[in-house]
Amino acid sequence: MLNAKGIAAGLAAVIALLAPQAAQAEWLRAETRNFVVYSNGSEQNLREFATSLERFDGLLRSRTGRPQAEGLRKLPVYLVGDAAELRTLRPGLREGVSGFYSATSQDIRAALVRGENDNVLLHEYAHHFMFQNFPGGYPGWFTEGFAEFFMTATVDGRGRSTFGYPRSGRMNTLRRESWIPMEQFLRARPLEFERREQRAAFYAQSWLLTHYLLSDRDRMQRLDGYLRDVQAGVDPVVALNQHFQKTPQMLEREMRAYLNGRLTYAELNLPAAEVEMAVSRLPASADDLMLIGLDIQDGAPSSEGPRLLEQVRAAAARHPDDVLALTVLGRAEILWGDANTGEAALQKVLAADPDNVEALLLIARRRIATADTANDPAARLAGYREARGLLSRAFQADDTDYRVLELLASSRRISPDYPTANDLETWRLAVAHAPQVLSLREQAADAMIRAGQTEEGMLLLLPIASDPHNSDRARRARERLDTLRAGATGATTPVPAS
Repeated sequence: MLNAKGIAAGLAAVIALLAPQAAQAEWLRAETRNFVVYSNGSEQNLREFATSLERFDGLLRSRTGRPQAEGLRKLPVYLVGDAAELRTLRPGLREGVSGFYSATSQDIRAALVRGENDNVLLHEYAHHFMFQNFPGGYPGWFTEGFAEFFMTATVDGRGRSTFGYPRSGRMNTLRRESWIPMEQFLRARPLEFERREQRAAFYAQSWLLTHYLLSDRDRMQRLDGYLRDVQAGVDPVVALNQHFQKTPQMLEREMRAYLNGRLTYAELNLPAAEVEMAVSRLPASADDLMLIGLDIQDGAPSSEGPRLLEQVRAAAARHPDDVLALTVLGRAEILWGDANTGEAALQKVLAADPDNVEALLLIARRRIATADTANDPAARLAGYREARGLLSRAFQADDTDYRVLELLASSRRISPDYPTANDLETWRLAVAHAPQVLSLREQAADAMIRAGQTEEGMLLLLPIASDPHNSDRARRARERLDTLRAGATGATTPVPAS
């Protein structure tokens, strides 16, 4: 016979079983040749998505003739469950946005709500691919047109693919809305247009002109010369006349006729090779801390600091010895809380994982920040020396992390012999692993020009000058290029050996 205490204990156990349990999403990580994909959905969905990304990359390589490069940094992609999770990762996204891509000094990454249309992601990956493999000074219409042209591509499991398929939205814009005058369009960047309908027209015309030029072998060959001249500083309208023997008005008439004709798309059979993939499970702390940690890493505003710090402290307390939790806690404490507590958390990370790049980077940045406030030159030098030791460890752990390379190179600016040949090589490596990060290219260009490597510096500036998404930075780069082209760089000086 059960006594009262036994009955209570039994009922408690039953109630515990019947009580609704908090859903614990399990984050998975899939690593392929070119991507690292994270998802808190099913493993099958993750595998299918990672496979589709690899096949899209293969299509781009097939059509551009660009071979697979080895040893380059892989693109992180985050698949999240809904819009709320996406805005935990990137607060401030406007309504209706289901994904984004960013390339900053903090990281290069993409994110998408699982199950949503992936055209936006493919558009941004086409930009990523172009910067990685063909960085240059392209006109705004071609930068966007290339991405629009390939974003509708499909590749199935048997290697059958299509590309150049018309987008109904762009077609409707071209047929129903006013066009941007062609002379203005050829010279424009999308952010120059304030009205939404003008930007829509710019993207639609960019898609159509790219489709028109890539649909004919002779026009493709002429396009190569046109792009080379525009990159060299020739006015796009002048280059149009030189290579196509057309005025902007003639080009518009041909584009309208092409639009009203029979638009084609291409079908292709690619080798249906199996995509190699390694899938692993992330710790339970990922559900609490991964997305918020990425938001903090990306530079969450200081006004959000107290709220985020409290949230991180509470979550990290549930995972006291977890590397991810300690890393996010360390970053948040250094930014908004007790910096010594933050570093203590990061030292615990290094005790468990001596090659943890994130912890090494965070401590190195703290050493440099502290050194920069020191009044004693010897203390400042010692702080930088310690930071470089930590960065050297991080480089040994991952020689593809451009953030480590950037900080190694920039930390040498306090030296009177900067930039040495070794400094320049470090900048080259950083850009090779993150050519999409324009602020990185700008710093590398400064070093090259300072060392007398003006031509190389100009090549680094070209993609900045044609940046369709930051008109002010693009304008400054174009002005600098004009000055350099005019020969106002001074005498070339040899670079000292490091």
